[in-house]
This record gives sequence, structure tokens and C-alpha cells, in this order.
Amino acid sequence: MSSQREDEIARGVARGMAEHYQRQADQQGRQLLSCALLFIIVGGGLIAYMCWKT
Repeated sequence: MSSQREDEIARGVARGMAEHYQRQADQQGRQLLSCALLFIIVGGGLIAYMCWKT
């Protein structure tokens, strides 16, 4: 009886941890994407400015 309950608790904890890490990974992915987008915009603007100046 108690071992079944322990299994349920262990599964719940494992699921909770998996969801937590998944959310963390999603958040890091979004941060990386926004940084890359900013870099592309700034880099593109800089290149366009250099081409326009010459």
C-alpha cells in the first residue's frame, strides 16, 4: 500500500522537475532568440550605414 503511494509521489516529483526544466529551457531559448534578433538588427543597421556612407 505505502510503496504504491511512494511511487505516485516519486512520479509527481519527477514530472514537476521535468516541467520546471522544460520551462527553464523555453525561457533560455526565448532569451537567446531575442538576443540574436537584436544582434541581427544592430549588425544589419551598422552594415547598411557603412554601405550608405561610402
